[in-house]
Amino acid sequence: MESSKKVEAKLTSFNAFLKAAGAEVLNPTNEWEITRFRTGSGTSVIYRTAKGLATFTGESEKAWGAYRSQSAWKPALATLTGRRDHKVKKASPVIRTLRERDGDSCFYCWRDVSDNDASLEHLVPLSHGGPSHISNLFLAHKVCNSKAGHMAAPEKIKIHVAEALKRNEKWVRHDIKKEQQHEQPQ
Repeated sequence: MESSKKVEAKLTSFNAFLKAAGAEVLNPTNEWEITRFRTGSGTSVIYRTAKGLATFTGESEKAWGAYRSQSAWKPALATLTGRRDHKVKKASPVIRTLRERDGDSCFYCWRDVSDNDASLEHLVPLSHGGPSHISNLFLAHKVCNSKAGHMAAPEKIKIHVAEALKRNEKWVRHDIKKEQQHEQPQ
């Protein structure tokens, strides 16, 4: 067992370690919590006991051990549904909100996304320090999301813009064809 004072003495650098690994550090909710953070597997907490010991829940013990031994630690990947495979329940509140904000199109290919094929895409990946917040989420096909993987935000935006330009080029060609057909004498 670890002394809670030892954990508290290292709290600032431990929280920085958690953030760098992609976890979201949260504010403690009571006087017994030393630190609280969220990953794909849920919320983890390090508590202080009445006897001055630290107790660990969720991924906190594994994270603390990696921090202490200066080894790598990767939190479980997260989506707002808390599932690692990016599958989303039909018409979840998050999907509904994204559809209201952005429409039904995939962030990458611009084709409509059905509820069965929908996944949540983090513009800035969790592994790069991005939050699981609606402002960082977009709707994408599972296949498109999988292809993008953990690319950095600029790489994802390049894919998005390239697809938009392709679509625009098709529309322009279509409009030019229509104009040419109307201009031809009959």
